Amino acid sequence: MWTWLDLAETDSTNNAADKLCAETNCPCIVTAKRQTAGRGRRGRSWISDEGNLFMSFAFPAELDNIGQIAVLSGLAVLKTVRAFCPDVSLLLKWPNDVLADGAKISGILFERARNGFWIMGIGINVVSHPETAAAGYRTAGLNALGAATDRLKVLHKFVVIWDEMIFSWRQEGFNAFKRQWLDNAYNLGKTIIVKQGDKEISGILSGLNDDGSLQLEIAGKMHKILAGDVFALKEE
Repeated sequence: MWTWLDLAETDSTNNAADKLCAETNCPCIVTAKRQTAGRGRRGRSWISDEGNLFMSFAFPAELDNIGQIAVLSGLAVLKTVRAFCPDVSLLLKWPNDVLADGAKISGILFERARNGFWIMGIGINVVSHPETAAAGYRTAGLNALGAATDRLKVLHKFVVIWDEMIFSWRQEGFNAFKRQWLDNAYNLGKTIIVKQGDKEISGILSGLNDDGSLQLEIAGKMHKILAGDVFALKEE
């Protein structure tokens, strides 16, 4: 069971979820109509237009499981978007980006919380899909893709899908979800670039490891990639 708090405004739903789980020591979900300081991976800001979905889930988890849970999070967003846009091409870009017709529709950020909890912060574009020159990629939104929905309907669908996936993962393990992820993987079997700060690594995206890390084939040898941003060769 989740404790749910829906705010009119907050700086960051991740911050609010951290505070709430510290107070209650229970799994919780925090959503907000507006964020004033939303953030994404690697210190990037997340533009938080009203009407889009900003949600943070706080739950106890072991560090060793976070790689798998991160993979599950992207897969859960993909299934949620597919429920509203069944005819749109959807792909998963490691570690947990969802691309709709090649454009980014969501962002996911994992952060440590207090009391052994982790926070999974997710933003899904619903009514708008803000673009900035600094982002370096195209964006998409559910309404623009033809889905007549709103943030709370998307939240409800995601929670149902997430709870079912986490239950199955705990009962049956990661393998089935690993196969599902690979079935929807962006540029699987193709040469990609992984950017890690100022460093770039080029290789063939060959799969996922059992801990959720990326398998990259370089000169015939497999390398484990634990963190980084994935790009196709033609992308900037």
